[in-house]
Amino acid sequence: MTARIGAASLAAVRGVVYGMKISRPQPATIISIVALVMASTGSAIAAVDFARNAGAVDHKSAAGSGSTLSHAAGKLITTQAKGADKGKIAQKYLDVGGLARGNTSTFGQSVPVPDNSSSVPTQIGGIPGLGPLTATCADQDNTPGQGDPQTTIMFANTSGDVVNQSRTIGGNNPAISAVLANTQSQFTINGSSTFELHLQRKATNYFVRGVVRQDGRGSSAAACVVYGFALEVS
Repeated sequence: MTARIGAASLAAVRGVVYGMKISRPQPATIISIVALVMASTGSAIAAVDFARNAGAVDHKSAAGSGSTLSHAAGKLITTQAKGADKGKIAQKYLDVGGLARGNTSTFGQSVPVPDNSSSVPTQIGGIPGLGPLTATCADQDNTPGQGDPQTTIMFANTSGDVVNQSRTIGGNNPAISAVLANTQSQFTINGSSTFELHLQRKATNYFVRGVVRQDGRGSSAAACVVYGFALEVS
């Protein structure tokens, strides 16, 4: 009896198992699974890509300042870590062909105007091989205690040769001339204005751009203020 019941029960279980149907997954389920797999794969790829480009800018890695031009091509360049040019990009990586390069300098002088007189020349620039550039401050007002600054800029040609000169005051047209050896060229600004000079001898060019300003006009503390910059190209 027990054997019969066991056999019957087993047959019933088999019938149930064999009679079960596994339904097909719904389209939404398939899409969800695919999306999950793609998202996981994409994250892994992104992580690898991030690790590979860590420290890069716009996917461009940096090359050291001592790299060859071939190795540095298409990469960022680091500044120099030591030496006189520490913190600067090496000159060999910069294409500055066609640009004026040379020594630059600045000047700034406040020259008090002597009452009813003129000051001694004060050097504001100049280069070896051409000559000095000086400024003088004079009083245009003969009234005691009332200074009216007048500035005179003078170039002394000590080169021993002719120096070509172009001079512009304010917005006027340039005055072009030649300054003979061992002679002087000068111009006067009665009020406040700007000036430009271009001096040339052989392979040397000297550019000066400056400003003249009257300070304290009508007082005993009047002065001529002269400031600007110069570029020497040779």
